[in-house]
Amino acid sequence: MFTFCNDACRSISYSTTERHVPKLLRQDLCLAAVPPCGGSAADLPGSGLRLVCFADTPLHTSTVRCSEAVLVSAYVTLLQEQVANCPGTLSLLNTICRCCPFIPHIWEAQTWFKGQCMRVGFESTYTINVLRRMLTLPIRPHLPDFYIVGFPKAGTTSLANHLKQHPALSGLDGLPWHESLSKESHFFNGVLGCSHASSALLYRSFFPTILCRWWSEYIRGVEKWMCFDACPVTACLPYTARRMKAITPDAKLIFMMRDPVPVMFSAETMLVNMGVPLTWSLVDPMTPHDPRFQENEEEAQLWKDLKDLQPSDPLPHNMPDLFYTHLYSLLMCGQYADRIHPFLQEFPRANMMFIDFNEFTKNTEGVVKEVCSFVGADPALYKHKEFSPGMQVSATLQPCMGLSQFLLSHSAAKECTTNYLLCQIYTVHDSVHHCA
Repeated sequence: MFTFCNDACRSISYSTTERHVPKLLRQDLCLAAVPPCGGSAADLPGSGLRLVCFADTPLHTSTVRCSEAVLVSAYVTLLQEQVANCPGTLSLLNTICRCCPFIPHIWEAQTWFKGQCMRVGFESTYTINVLRRMLTLPIRPHLPDFYIVGFPKAGTTSLANHLKQHPALSGLDGLPWHESLSKESHFFNGVLGCSHASSALLYRSFFPTILCRWWSEYIRGVEKWMCFDACPVTACLPYTARRMKAITPDAKLIFMMRDPVPVMFSAETMLVNMGVPLTWSLVDPMTPHDPRFQENEEEAQLWKDLKDLQPSDPLPHNMPDLFYTHLYSLLMCGQYADRIHPFLQEFPRANMMFIDFNEFTKNTEGVVKEVCSFVGADPALYKHKEFSPGMQVSATLQPCMGLSQFLLSHSAAKECTTNYLLCQIYTVHDSVHHCA
């Protein structure tokens, strides 16, 4: 009998027999102190949980292996406890609302009836999605072969939709309601909790089961099936490169690159359309010593802490609010040279591809086939399909003058390769894809 205890001194038990264990073994646990009952105990690193093995099933070696089914049940219990800080929502919702704080504003901006329908639909779908993934974790052995790393508002959703038309490529395994369910995991920015943004075991829950791979390779006849994550904010956060390297050291990275000025203006428009209350606007003209572009101590400290985070460190609790709704963070995301620099330090240059947004919009099919070749999928199997354009920005609204100069003057990276990428992005197509 195995019992998991969390910090709140609650526990759940799971019983298994010797013949079931070998099929589920994945997680190694180091033995800790022996509990008073005379059995043995072990901590699950980074989970806040503790395994207790009672005297009727003693541990005979210096390590014990725990089945993924146990970890799944324990983790579900841990998430359910966290909802106490988020009254009125279904279980598991506090993590997605904390990680993506703009989501509740979407239904709050609607009429009461429509907003409640949207809220119930999203919350119930998300809860079912997470529970379904966790309970089938033992048959989800896959981690992403490649990432669409970013950048926001630069065509990442469109590229992901096109790649899913290839029979050998799959995105997240999620129910269709919102991008956070079926396109972008938000795993590295804490969708499963601040302390669970580095576990390869939990990250696997986002991706398809072995049945999907079997269907693609044995029924549809593709040579090699692959999966990917397409979360655009991954490129903006300075600690994600280390975590991605630790979990998927051989993965390939795709960066969608667009002029950062319209990117930020598009991001503001999206947030406003969602109903997010902003205290700033890029439409207003710039002034000398413009207070919109002055950093404060809390924002500066957050970005310093994010840069210093180690792969196993918990994420700062104030990160989502400061990251998504503060102009300072939006400006930091627009400094592409600085944001790309950590990835160049962790991954080989040959594993990185940079795509010009303008080229993508002009020659979508050609660029998608180049991406297929880059990740190792046969481009001949890709069947192009036209998708309706995403959010449109009113042509009568324009960002304030001087924003481009501000971004360039505040780019701190001195490494020539990243600055070269930033400067050459709209001039030479081959440089965007394969600059040395």
